[in-house]
Amino acid sequence: MTKEWIQEQILKIVHGQEQEIDKLLETKRGTTDEVLYIVCEQVILQKQRFIEELRTLL
Repeated sequence: MTKEWIQEQILKIVHGQEQEIDKLLETKRGTTDEVLYIVCEQVILQKQRFIEELRTLL
């Protein structure tokens, strides 16, 4: 495994996480269920932290 390959894989994971965040934001905006709203918010925050950690590896 080369450094470039690892960086490419990290970027793919980051992109996938960003897409999942977009879907969660849509769900969060479209719900009237307070529990679902809170869960979406918490998962979004966790995914954002994960993305930050991945980017430090680049």
